[in-house]
Amino acid sequence: MSSSTNPSTLPSVRRVLTGHTADGKSTFIVDETATPRLVAPRISQTSFHDFYRTKTVPALIDSEITTGSFVDEAKTDLSFLSPEGSTFRCADYAPGSTSPFHRTVTLGYVIVAKGSIVLELDDGKRTTLNEGDVICQRSTIHKWINESNEWTRIYFVMLAANPVTVNGKELGN
Repeated sequence: MSSSTNPSTLPSVRRVLTGHTADGKSTFIVDETATPRLVAPRISQTSFHDFYRTKTVPALIDSEITTGSFVDEAKTDLSFLSPEGSTFRCADYAPGSTSPFHRTVTLGYVIVAKGSIVLELDDGKRTTLNEGDVICQRSTIHKWINESNEWTRIYFVMLAANPVTVNGKELGN
């Protein structure tokens, strides 16, 4: 992924993270505007905002106590997803943009927050998802297509999953 200015016309996303003080009291440890990262900006104009990620599931969520400082894996781990953990992000899709076909070995909980987007599977089947629709993406080959004239924002929570096996063959990324 490459960093750049956010081309999206949608409002910025505020990222607030909670944690604990050394004596176990609840506290806010991050309160900021999320900085976008772009993927292939000349091709898709899709910006990704990574909000949180963990390296494992169940997640270790006490670094500010165990190490003395909060470890922000969304900023220190720049890989596309966490293969053994979780990733929480949103993507802003420009009008007319299309992602490539891809598969992630994850269970993805997806919410269309703004606009509409077409979800196309590798067999050619398509469905249009509108604002408020949700998808449980279960490691299928798919692509996203914004056929509208407006920006679309989608939120993703991706959890590590076991690969699907069909006729003894593992379906990987």
